[in-house]
Amino acid sequence: MNWLPYEKFSIISPLSPDEVIAKMMEQVSPAFTGDFFGQLYNRYPTPFKGYVSINEFKIEPVIVGRNSFIPVIKGRVELTESGSCLYITMAMHREIEYIIIGVAIFLTFAGFGGWLNSLKSNKFDLVSLSPFAVLVFIYLMVIYGFNSESNSCKSFLLELLEGNYE
Repeated sequence: MNWLPYEKFSIISPLSPDEVIAKMMEQVSPAFTGDFFGQLYNRYPTPFKGYVSINEFKIEPVIVGRNSFIPVIKGRVELTESGSCLYITMAMHREIEYIIIGVAIFLTFAGFGGWLNSLKSNKFDLVSLSPFAVLVFIYLMVIYGFNSESNSCKSFLLELLEGNYE
């Protein structure tokens, strides 16, 4: 289990880079650029959306509705003696990372403010530490959501490319 919503790994595939790109292109549709409500239902015939070029790709899983924890999968394909190697990075969307960082900063200041206030009044109040509990809950929720989505993406890519981890 990863403790950060970020992951780097490599997949070794017996397929040539051209075969890898062809298989990935079959599974990736161009991203929909319409309005917000158009995203609420699945209009993709493939399990991923994004782009695949000659030796690199940027994709994300297709879902119905909204899910803040789906990973953005970036990677490149290189030729090896036994086929190809994919170097893959999975991370959360930048906007979601910024929102989580902002909430974490706010909760940290609120927690320290409540803790200092309880120290100043010489009465320890467990409620004054509740922002830290909310911070831990949000962190665990993000890690669980990201890991569950990234694990399903990794297993799909391994199966699709007939590969193994490096």
